[in-house]
Amino acid sequence: MTDRGSPLDPERNATRVREALEQVLASEMFSKAERLRNFLSYVVEEAIAGRSEAILGKTIAQDVYFKSFASDDSHINVVRVDAGRLRRKLQQYYETVGAKDYLRIHIDSGGYAPWFEDCSGTSQSHVDRALFRLGWRWLTGIPAATLLVVVLAYILSGQMDKVGDVNLKASARKLERQALSVKSPAAVQASNYCDQARGLLFPVATTDNQILASDIFRMAIKEAPDFYCGYAGLAHSLGTQTLQAPDQEDRDALMSDTVKMAQKAVDIAPSNGWSQSAMAWASYVSGDHESALKYSALAQSLRPDDGNVRDFRSLILLVLGRFQEAYDVSDPSHPRETGSHRFANRNVHAVASYHIGEYREAIASLKFAIENGDPVSAMSLVFLAASYQRLGDSKEAHATLNQLKQSWPEFRPDIVLTAFYSSPNLSDEVISALADAGWHF
Repeated sequence: MTDRGSPLDPERNATRVREALEQVLASEMFSKAERLRNFLSYVVEEAIAGRSEAILGKTIAQDVYFKSFASDDSHINVVRVDAGRLRRKLQQYYETVGAKDYLRIHIDSGGYAPWFEDCSGTSQSHVDRALFRLGWRWLTGIPAATLLVVVLAYILSGQMDKVGDVNLKASARKLERQALSVKSPAAVQASNYCDQARGLLFPVATTDNQILASDIFRMAIKEAPDFYCGYAGLAHSLGTQTLQAPDQEDRDALMSDTVKMAQKAVDIAPSNGWSQSAMAWASYVSGDHESALKYSALAQSLRPDDGNVRDFRSLILLVLGRFQEAYDVSDPSHPRETGSHRFANRNVHAVASYHIGEYREAIASLKFAIENGDPVSAMSLVFLAASYQRLGDSKEAHATLNQLKQSWPEFRPDIVLTAFYSSPNLSDEVISALADAGWHF
C-alpha cells in the first residue's frame, strides 16, 4: 500500500467511494469528531454528485454548519481551520488504522474538494481476489479457457449493478455536462456554481439563503454569460427576495430584475425546464397567476425528474391554494434524478397535507424532513405547531412554538405567510391555528 495509486472518478464509482467514506467514519479516530464527520460526508457527496468544483467555504458553512454570512465572514475561518484539521486527521488515519484501505480520500491544501486514490492495484489483483472467493478446490481440474470465462463472468456479475446504476443516474446529467464541456469549460464551471446555489433556494423564507444563492448565481453568469442556468437560478432567488422585501421601492426593483433574469434564461434556453420554472416564479411574483401555472406546468413536462423544478411547481400550486395538486406534485415517491441535492418536496408535501386536513401526515413529513437533512426553517416549526394544534395536542403545539421562539426570536410567521400566499384567506387559517396554540402576534 505504499505505492501511489491512481485517481478514481467518484461519479462513476459512487458505491466504492461511499464504502471508503463509511470506513473512515466508522473508525475510532473519527467517532467523536462530529463536525469533521459532517464536513467530510458533505464534500464527498458533493464530489459524487459532480459538484467538486463548486465546493466553497461559504456553502460548506451554510450546508454543514448552518451559518449565514449576512454580517461578516468569520465562519469562513472556521471552515478553513476545520479543513486543515480534517486533512491532518485523514493523513493520520491512512498512516495507521486505514493503511490497508483500498480507496483513500484526500483533500489537498488550498481547497475543499476531495479526490480519491485507488490503491487496489492492477486488474490481476481483482482476479486473484475473485479466485480466492470462489475457492481454489472447486476450480481444480477446470480447463484454462473455461476457468478464464468463469472468472470473468464472476467479476463482471459483481460490477454490472454498478454499471447499470451509473448509466441510469448519469444519463441526462452526464450528457449535459459532456455537451457543456464541448461548448466551453467555463460553462461547466457555471453549471457547477448553479448546482451549488440551487441547494440554497429552499427554505424560501430564509432571506440569507437567497442572498447567498444570488451571489453564486451571479458568479455563474460572470463565468459563462451565454449559459442559461445562472439567469434562471437568479430569477428564482430574486423572486423569493421580492416577496419578502419590506420596502415597496425595493420590491419593485427586485421584481423588475426577476423578470429580466427569467426572460434572459428563456431567450437562451426556451426548451429547458429550469428556464421555464424561472419564468413561472417570476410570473407568480409579478401577480400573473395564470401564467405562473402555465409556465410551471410546462417546466415540469420538460423536466419531470428535476427535483427543483418540481419543488417550485408544487410551491406555486400551494401558495395559489391548489392544495390537492400541490400534494400530488410534491409526493416524495416521485423520482428526482436531477437538480440540487437539497429538495424541499417533503416540506411542501407537509404543508399541502396540513391544508387538506391530513395533520398526522404533515407532522410525519416534517419530522422526517428535519431528521434527514432536508431544508429546515422557522416555517417548518410553524406548520408543525399548527398541525399539532389542529389535532388537539395543544401541549406539543405550545412546546413547538417555544422552540420556534428560541431558535428564531425575530421571526414573524404572520408577515411571512401573508407575503407568500396569494390571498389572505389562505394564510389566515394557519395564523388562527398558531393563535390558538398561544402565539401572540
